Amino acid sequence: MGKWYRIIPLMIVIGLLVSGCMQVKLVSDDESIGSALQSEESIIELQFWHTYSELELEVFNSRVLPLFEAEHPDIKIIAVRKDHTGQLKDNVQAAVADNKQPDVMRMDVIWVPEFAKNGSLMDLSRMEDFDEIYNTFIGSLLESNMYKGKYYGVPVNANTRAAIFNKQLLKEAGLDHPPATFEELEEATRRLQLQRPDVYGIGICCSNVWGSLPYFWTFGGHLMDENYTRASGFLNGSGSIAALQKMKDGLDEGIISPSIIGGEPGTWDGILKGQLLMIDEPHWFYTVNKTGPNKELLKGVEIGLLPNDVNIGTSVIGGENLVLFEKSPFKQEAWEFIQWMVTEEPQKIMSETGLIPTIKNLQGKNQNPIFDVYLEQLDHANPRPPVPAWTKIEDVFARMLERILTDEQTILEAVNEAAMIIDVLLMEE
Repeated sequence: MGKWYRIIPLMIVIGLLVSGCMQVKLVSDDESIGSALQSEESIIELQFWHTYSELELEVFNSRVLPLFEAEHPDIKIIAVRKDHTGQLKDNVQAAVADNKQPDVMRMDVIWVPEFAKNGSLMDLSRMEDFDEIYNTFIGSLLESNMYKGKYYGVPVNANTRAAIFNKQLLKEAGLDHPPATFEELEEATRRLQLQRPDVYGIGICCSNVWGSLPYFWTFGGHLMDENYTRASGFLNGSGSIAALQKMKDGLDEGIISPSIIGGEPGTWDGILKGQLLMIDEPHWFYTVNKTGPNKELLKGVEIGLLPNDVNIGTSVIGGENLVLFEKSPFKQEAWEFIQWMVTEEPQKIMSETGLIPTIKNLQGKNQNPIFDVYLEQLDHANPRPPVPAWTKIEDVFARMLERILTDEQTILEAVNEAAMIIDVLLMEE
């Protein structure tokens, strides 16, 4: 009994010591868990929808996002890739209706006014520091985000159409440089046709606005007034009629190839195989043809700016803009991400994938020499009118041009009819 009498107090003491140690350990874990929860709760997660290609997404995820999150440890970007199909715009509209839209989206430039009109997007003109980035973009890129005098996005990558010339035909025409004016190009074409009747001067892909607007604008045409409120007096004005007459004469005289109305030669085959002196194409003409059967033929072409006519050679703007959805609960954080994406480092990194940057201070600093011409051409490029009804308006313009070029209507009949239809569409804005 004496033995147990001595052991029991010792066990009690040991038990108390163990209990005390366990208690200290539990308190430490609680504090650690609480601290971790507090840290996680302080991180804002932003949903970012985009249509990056596999290569673009790999670079974005591996190089761009880590930079942003290192500079903004309180913001985490959840990047969600969306396929750029014909249904994407409808899917985004449905997501907005169900309040399931993202915080930020990389959106096709021509969609922005439509989503701005229905109240889906935040007016970025109201955001702090907007004035500081207002003048950082090339040419008229920012204008593609305008709706009723306010800006609902910023350009994150761009594309446009520049001139591409066949080197051998330039040489045969007696030129050691791309023609600077359409007059010079027409004269060169006529010299070529004395020996090569199957050669055309200009290959225009089609009558749609993406293909035809650069010529319509350069030849002095106007779609509508500067505030995008009416086409009457502009589309059917004297400058536009003269521009359309020049396009019609060019087709009839063989300066412009039948490709503009769906004929042959096609633009890519024509320029690579020596049937066209000039075409105009976005930068992906080089990206696509630098591998495969046309790789060697690509050495026979030279890139340049669109020739001048009534106006400095004026191309058309495409690309994607970053927009902030009105229903986002994290507007300030989303705005920080948007602003950062149009700074030099992320713009430079993404340009390595083939995306043309949008900010002025990268002109002449990119690693792709082809981009130099496209960045310069962007200084002389217009956005398609940033109006919600644009997809309907572009169909009206394309049909008008087709009817003129195929002699279905006179120029005056066609422009008067088209202007009246477009005016009605603009009144619905």
